[in-house]
Amino acid sequence: MSNHTGKWAGKAEAYAETFALLCAQLVDPLLDALAPTAGSRLLDVGTGTGSVARAARDRGCQVVAVDPEADMLAMAVQAVPGVEFIEDGLPGLDRVTGPFDAITANCVLNQLAEPQASVRRLTQLLSPDGRLAISTWPEVHPLQQLWNDVVAQAGAEVPSGAARSAAATGFERSLDGVSGLLSAAGVQLERVWAYEFVHRVDPQLWWSGPSRGVAWIGQVYRAQSPAKADAMERAYQRLSAAYLAADGMLHLPATAILAVGGRSA
Repeated sequence: MSNHTGKWAGKAEAYAETFALLCAQLVDPLLDALAPTAGSRLLDVGTGTGSVARAARDRGCQVVAVDPEADMLAMAVQAVPGVEFIEDGLPGLDRVTGPFDAITANCVLNQLAEPQASVRRLTQLLSPDGRLAISTWPEVHPLQQLWNDVVAQAGAEVPSGAARSAAATGFERSLDGVSGLLSAAGVQLERVWAYEFVHRVDPQLWWSGPSRGVAWIGQVYRAQSPAKADAMERAYQRLSAAYLAADGMLHLPATAILAVGGRSA
């Protein structure tokens, strides 16, 4: 996930059952853009449940995957055989030995305390012709707006530790912000783009992420009084109804930022 190990400690199962399914929808477009060849040595940083590592392995890559959270890594080890897993995290990655032909960081940048130093470290681990692919979430997109509206309608207070501003993430979470961050960290950009999709999920399963403390909205939920927490759940039920389809699932529009590039000369 990131170097914020405390944020994810004890939440591996809850994450795997909820928000990991959202990040998993970025795996194929990320790898399609990176286009690693069979036999390539690929590093997956912040592997989480191992979704990128599994897909890269299935494409014939020799995969090394890292995550700083022990519970998360243990889950990935069990789920994805044939991959070398290392407990390590950005910005140091002291236990990882390069070079790599390809590096992936899926839903990682927005979790980092030192994003520029972290990306620079990734470029150092690339081979001269190696390429890096990242994904992150913009500051505001339709799916995130649902959570913003839940917080607002419930009158919930956002704790300072859960702030998602540019100051908190170290860069502006936009196409220009991601481009600027990567360029400043030594990436020769090939492409930066917005990837739009629809996330289909059971309404109760989706709410179980926040209620179990997962991600930004989970931090907010866990910081509330019982009355405010109940108000957040009621607000979610009202607001999410607008996305409920005939199949009984929420059809949630989402947007991610993806980028691919190599090492600057």
